[in-house]
Amino acid sequence: MNIQKMKDMKKVHLLAGILLFSISWLVSCQDLDLIPTSIITEKDIYNENGIKAYMAGMYNYLPMEDFHYDTNSDGQIGGGYYVGNGISIWNFWNSTGEMVNRNNTNLPLHRRGYWNSAFQVIRKANTLVKNLPNYPELEQQSKSWIAEAKFLRAYVYFQLAKRYGGMPKILEPQSLDPNDDEALWIARESHADTYDFILKDLDEAIADLPETSEAGRANKYVAAAIKCRAALHAATTARYGSMKFTDWEVDGVLLQGIPSSKANDYFKTAWDAAKMIEDGDKYELHRANGDKTENYAEVWEKADGNKESIWLRKYDFSMSVHSFNSIMAPPRMCSEGGDRYNPTLDWVELFDGLPLDEKGNFSAFDENGDYIVYDDCQQLWNGAEPRLRANILIPGNLYKGGMKLDLRAGIIKEEYDPATDRFKKFTVDDGKERQGLNSGSVWNKAAYPKENPFRARTIFDWSADPSANQKDPYKRSDGVTFFKNGLDGPRVTGSTNTSNTVTGFFGRKHLNITLPKSETVNHTSTQPWIEIRYAEVLLNRAEAAIELAQNGVDTYRETDMLNDAFKCINDVRDRAGANLLTSPSELSMNPAFTRWDREGPKGQGAFVEAPTRGLQIVRVERYKELAFESKIYWDLMRWFTYDTQIRNYFRRGLYPIMYAKGATVDENGIPNGKYIYDAKSADEAAGMVTFAVNNYYEGIPSAELKNNPLLQKNRNQ
Repeated sequence: MNIQKMKDMKKVHLLAGILLFSISWLVSCQDLDLIPTSIITEKDIYNENGIKAYMAGMYNYLPMEDFHYDTNSDGQIGGGYYVGNGISIWNFWNSTGEMVNRNNTNLPLHRRGYWNSAFQVIRKANTLVKNLPNYPELEQQSKSWIAEAKFLRAYVYFQLAKRYGGMPKILEPQSLDPNDDEALWIARESHADTYDFILKDLDEAIADLPETSEAGRANKYVAAAIKCRAALHAATTARYGSMKFTDWEVDGVLLQGIPSSKANDYFKTAWDAAKMIEDGDKYELHRANGDKTENYAEVWEKADGNKESIWLRKYDFSMSVHSFNSIMAPPRMCSEGGDRYNPTLDWVELFDGLPLDEKGNFSAFDENGDYIVYDDCQQLWNGAEPRLRANILIPGNLYKGGMKLDLRAGIIKEEYDPATDRFKKFTVDDGKERQGLNSGSVWNKAAYPKENPFRARTIFDWSADPSANQKDPYKRSDGVTFFKNGLDGPRVTGSTNTSNTVTGFFGRKHLNITLPKSETVNHTSTQPWIEIRYAEVLLNRAEAAIELAQNGVDTYRETDMLNDAFKCINDVRDRAGANLLTSPSELSMNPAFTRWDREGPKGQGAFVEAPTRGLQIVRVERYKELAFESKIYWDLMRWFTYDTQIRNYFRRGLYPIMYAKGATVDENGIPNGKYIYDAKSADEAAGMVTFAVNNYYEGIPSAELKNNPLLQKNRNQ
C-alpha cells in the first residue's frame, strides 16, 4: 500500500469513525441513554441483525486500555477510552517501571472521571436484559444475548469498582420523571457488595453463554477469564487494602475497602474460574514454533489464529484502525511518529540470561572488576531469556524491510585495544545518580572522579548532536569513519535530538516489525488488541494458589495449592524459555528481596515489591509476561505497593560503547565492533517520580455528587 492510498484510507477511516459514533450511539441520549423512538424503533433492534448491531455498539465502547486508550484525552468520549483513530502515546506503561518515553517522563495515571460513558453502556445492557424476554420469537437466542449483556455490564462495573470502590447498583434502565428527580437517585453499595454483584453477573453469563464465539465477542470462557481477574482484584483488595489505610465507611456502608476475612473466598473464586478454563480445553499457551523467541512473538503477530488469545478487540480499515506501529517504532524506521516505547533497565533485569550482581543489577564486569568486552553488539543478548528477546528489538538485527538497529552511546578511541585495554566502571549506578546534577552531558559530570579518563574525552568520544554523526564522525587512522552515537540512540543529556531511545532499548511486543518504513504511518495499524490471554489466567491461578497456601489453605478442591502454583508458573516459564523453578518450596514465605536502597535480602527481582518471596516470584513473572499490556498498572494498584515501589524512582538505562579498533562498517555506514556496556540512571527521562498514596482511589465526579445527593463521597474528597 503506497502513502497516498494510506492517506486516503485515513480520510475514509475518519469518516467511518464519525459514522460509527453516530450509529452506535444513535439509540442513546447523551445524558440518560434513553431510546429516541422517533428515530430507532424496537422493531429495528429486536431481531437478529438489530441485536448484533446493538451489541457491537456496546463492545465498541467497552473501557479497554488498548491501542486507542489515552490517559490524556478530554474524557468526553469514554472518559479516557478514546473510540476512533486515537494515538496512544500518553499511556500509563510509563508509570510502573516497564518503560518510559521522551514525550512523557513524569508519572501519568489512568484517565480520571470515567463515569457517564460507563453508565451509558450499563443502561444498554440493562435494556436488553429487561426487554428481550418480551419477544418470544427470539427465545432461542435471547438466553445467550441476555448472558452477553450481563457479561458486558459486569466488565464495565469492574472498571468502575477498581477506580472508585463501591458503586450504585442499577439493574434496570432508568427513566426520567420530570416531576420526581429523586427517582434517579441511587446510593452506593459497599465495595464487597459491588464485587459480589459483578461476580454474580459473570456466573450467570458463564451459565448461558456458548463455549465458542466469533473473535471479539464473549463466550463462557471469556466470562470465566474476566471473573478470574475480577475476583483476584477483590481478593487482593481485601488482603492488602486495609494495610495501606483505614477502610472508608459512610453511613454504615464500607465504600472503600473489603473485609480481610473475605480474601480467601475471593482467591478461591479466582482459582475456580481459572481451573474452569483449563478444564474446558479451548485455550492453551501458544507453542507452535520451535524457536522460543519467535514463538513468543507470534502470540501477538498471529493473535487471530492461536489458542492463547481468549478475548480480542479487532481492528480493520473498514471501521477502526490505530497508530501503534508508527508511534512506537524506532523513529528511523517509520515515516511518522516514532520512539515512545523504551523499556527500562529495571524491567530488563528481571529476565534470565544477563550478567547480574548479587543484588540482581546489571553488572557486566570480569573478575578484576573491569568491563567485560563483548565480541559484537549481539553477543550480550545471545544468552538472554527468549521472552526478553521477543519483547525488545535487538541491536544488529534487521527490521522493517532490512533496517539494522544501531544502538551506541559512543566510541572508545582506536589507541585502545579491546584485547588488552580494560576499564573500571566510570559512572554511578545507584538509582539516583541524576539527582542534583546540572544539565549537560552526563559523561562530563563533576560528580565523577577527576581521574576518570572518560571525563575529558581522552579515551571516549561521543556526540550529543545526532547530526554530528554525519557532520563530524569519528575518523580512524586508516580513513574509516564511524557514527559516534548510534543512529537509534541512546540519547544523552544536552542532545539536540528530539527522538531515539532514552533508555537504550526499544520495545517489540505488538509491533509489526516486517512493515516497511514507507508504510509505517499514522492511522494504518490493524493488529488486534489481546484483552486477556491464557498466560494471564495461569498467572492469576498461581497467585491465588500461593495466597491461599500462605494464608491457611494448603489444599483446595483436593489440590495442593503450592504445587499447583509451581506447575502454572513453570508452564509459563517453559514456553518463555526462562529458568524453571526447581521445587514448590521456592514459593516460600521467606522475606522478599528488596531494592538497593532498602533494608532486607537482595537478589534478582527486587524491583518488584511483595510481602513474601513466593509472592514476589509470581509478581515478577507477571511483570515479565504481561508487560506492555496495561495489566501491571492495575496489579500495583490491587497489591497496594504502588506508593512504595514507585517512590523516589529514577528510570535506568543501558549504554553500549564500541571500541574503534578492529571495528568494521557495513554498506550503510553502520559499524560493529567490540562493546562494553554501562548501566546507570537514564541520561534523559531523568526525573524522579513518586506515586502518591491518595491515587489508589478516585473521587466521585463532582457533577455526579451534585446530580445525585445519595452518592457518598470517597476518602480525601
